[in-house]
Amino acid sequence: MDIRAEIYQNGRSSTVCRTEGARLTDLVSVSQPCGGKGTCGRCRVLAVGALSPVTAEERKLLTDHELEEGWRLACAARALGDVEIRLPQAQVFDQISQGEDGHIRPVEPIFSRYGLAVDIGTTTVAARLFSMDGPVMGVGMKNPQTAYGADVISRIEQAIHGREGPLTAAIRRALATIMDTLCEKCGISAQEVTGLVVTGNTTMLYLLTGRNPVSLSAAPFAADYLFGEFMSGAELELPGTARVYFPRCVSAFVGADITTAILASGMAHSVRPGLLVDLGTNGELALWHGGQFHCCSTAAGPAFEGVGIHMGVYSVRGAIDKVWIDEGKICYSTIGDEAAVGICGSGIVDALAVMLEAEVIDETGAFCDNMPAAYADYILETENGPAFHIGGGIIVTGADVRSVQLAKGSIRAGMETLLDAAGVAKSELDVLYIAGGFGSFINIASAVSIGLIPEELAGKVKILGNAAQVGAAMLLCDQGRIAESEVLARQGETVHLEANPVFTEHYINHMLF
Repeated sequence: MDIRAEIYQNGRSSTVCRTEGARLTDLVSVSQPCGGKGTCGRCRVLAVGALSPVTAEERKLLTDHELEEGWRLACAARALGDVEIRLPQAQVFDQISQGEDGHIRPVEPIFSRYGLAVDIGTTTVAARLFSMDGPVMGVGMKNPQTAYGADVISRIEQAIHGREGPLTAAIRRALATIMDTLCEKCGISAQEVTGLVVTGNTTMLYLLTGRNPVSLSAAPFAADYLFGEFMSGAELELPGTARVYFPRCVSAFVGADITTAILASGMAHSVRPGLLVDLGTNGELALWHGGQFHCCSTAAGPAFEGVGIHMGVYSVRGAIDKVWIDEGKICYSTIGDEAAVGICGSGIVDALAVMLEAEVIDETGAFCDNMPAAYADYILETENGPAFHIGGGIIVTGADVRSVQLAKGSIRAGMETLLDAAGVAKSELDVLYIAGGFGSFINIASAVSIGLIPEELAGKVKILGNAAQVGAAMLLCDQGRIAESEVLARQGETVHLEANPVFTEHYINHMLF
């Protein structure tokens, strides 16, 4: 029997028809960092109607009050008849800042009137519209593929087990939505957007273009296509008649986003060694020395983007973005100075640094038994153990601490492994470039405190922002630089981290604080 679901989001509604018994994740696109296993709680929606009984997983992750209000986990609840579903988060959000691409002006652009520079990240998609006079407006949105898993590995697995079509359709719809949103805000038609540059990691580009990622799924992890070519927008089901350029990837897990980030950094024009770290769900690193690149990719996970954290959120208004101690008291700020709704990546790094400083947790990440009395009142007992109450109802759990330990251990181990492979000492580095949306707002002192950044490099850090998107904008506005970007990609020598004993040793060591 068919059932009808009314979906409400951003003040709009739509109707979906499915077979009775369908999971709510078959009706709506929501984040599922755990891949639909019912362990992360990120797919919560408001739902009423003919629904299956509340499951044990839902009772564990949702409070009694939330269940009374109608909150359900979309991966666990099933529609037994007609239902109404309301999605809590806005799909598209304006970027706050002009960004590092504000200085870019078209020289020999790919577009004739308007063009779009896009970075498809594992967790978020960011885009900026350009006119012949320069940047016009930027927007971002959650990558809807998070409904199929938080990382590239889970999405590759989903694709090779029959979900390639839905994964491709989801990201194409997202890109079309971004185009429509920008065009509507700027009062132009999609026909006026005549050129795009779309960067991203290799997996994201495979899924956007409908390529089967089976070659990325097992050793020797050799991509059968590295891009560096144009496609038509029609092939990607985009509105208008634009040409789309995909920058060249370095290898299977070092994508076009590191190529464009390297281009944006300008590090290849330096005679001194430099290290670029793109802090994202799929952390990518590039070391420039002696006229060549060593690159690697490490699965950091989405903790630095607020995903997989108990009360984690993206960088939305009300997100705790800074935490500090002032005269023995825990203080925090939120984006937009609004009431706290959760904690984003920069906030969670600060929070852990504060917890270490206050001796709330030890070097292993465990809560201390004999913490200073001044901070004992900040500890709450939950059914899953102790948690640190920052304020505003926002807590950091032991599981959150472990998630950050895994992420920072992975990134730091990647850095150390690249340096070892190239025979470059940290003291020889001229610059440590930090790229990525999260990296734009990170407190360097906090990052050093938790061991994400080596202490000896703290004074050498240069924040790049979303360098991948900036590099894409550079190609969009000057197609003469396409050849330069392809040379950079071909120069990259990938250091493989799987079964790498050097990486494993560093990873274990840097799990500790």
